[in-house]
Amino acid sequence: MSSTQKAREIAADGSLVSIWLSASATFGILLQVDDHLAKETEKLRQSWAHHEPGWLRDYLVAGVEDPRINLQSILTRHFLIRHLTGTQFESCMSGEYDFCAATAWLAKHAGLLADEETRSTLLHALRSGADNAEGIEVPLFLSGAFGRLSANVRIPNYLEAALIRRDAGNSWLDSFLNTFSDLWARVLGEVNPPPSGCEIMDVPTARVMRPRLLEIACGSANDFRFLESFGIARMFDYTGCDLCAQNIENAQKLFPKVRFEVGNVFEINAPDKTFGLCIVHDLFEHLSLGGLVQAIKEVCRVTREGICVGFFQMDEIAEHVVRPVEDYHWNLLSMSRTRHLFEREGFAAQVIHVDSFLSEYAFGAQTHNPNAYTFLLRAE
Repeated sequence: MSSTQKAREIAADGSLVSIWLSASATFGILLQVDDHLAKETEKLRQSWAHHEPGWLRDYLVAGVEDPRINLQSILTRHFLIRHLTGTQFESCMSGEYDFCAATAWLAKHAGLLADEETRSTLLHALRSGADNAEGIEVPLFLSGAFGRLSANVRIPNYLEAALIRRDAGNSWLDSFLNTFSDLWARVLGEVNPPPSGCEIMDVPTARVMRPRLLEIACGSANDFRFLESFGIARMFDYTGCDLCAQNIENAQKLFPKVRFEVGNVFEINAPDKTFGLCIVHDLFEHLSLGGLVQAIKEVCRVTREGICVGFFQMDEIAEHVVRPVEDYHWNLLSMSRTRHLFEREGFAAQVIHVDSFLSEYAFGAQTHNPNAYTFLLRAE
């Protein structure tokens, strides 16, 4: 592609208003784009730099964003597991969708269920197939999940175990949040057991054999800490990249033997097709439209096989809605336009509207964010 064609393409995606077609004018335009992205990079860096390390460490890892129960994090982990094992664990994956819906419902009713007697009443309703537990409506997806758990030998009945606990307050709810981290660590350990006498994250000889995985905008190891506890991390040669130095320092303190680097999605420090897989969460909406184009180009440039991207502000609209917020953006992205940007770089997308996915699977269950989408992308 010529420089003129590149300049036309950049302009068409909204980063410049107009272009000149002479060689000298085209060169000037490309300099403007570079300067624009450099300024955007610095603004993004500053927007994160003022946060305290403790705040960054705990950001996006609790409540509805807890990666143990957040459906987009679950879909990302399944993307990685399928890459290594194919369809071997589909029943476990289906069970984790149930778990996501059930945990969200229980958390929403935590106040009522803090009472031990109310929990016992709910458990009786689930065991008997009732749709009401003395005034508490029992949703179909919860009774369905309970029934499937009773018949599944691999997944423990976490609902029954939680509801029969005699803990005071809401500590009963915390008791089963690690249900699937324990399950996956066990079953993946059976597939790929850790070498005897070696620490899981310190096996240099195995590193060469594992697929290379890049995470862009890794934060303070927000999702990686669960890739590790779920038994997934040791199956990959992982690199985490983030623009914020404090995030990288936090991540390195948590996992000193893992590769974390300060880096910029507009210019990823790696040769073409270095990584087999790439994962990205909650990044692209924060970029200018020109930045969005460049970031997708870079992610696709360094990735050879597959990409999993989680979006938190997307809709099935014709055009992106640009929403500047201080030093960055909070854009509402067009699903079709974003998919086209990946397709143009040679990646075909399976598009998942997260709320619809859970509702279809779990009989009407809803997620906390109706604008959440996940793209599962494969190189064509």
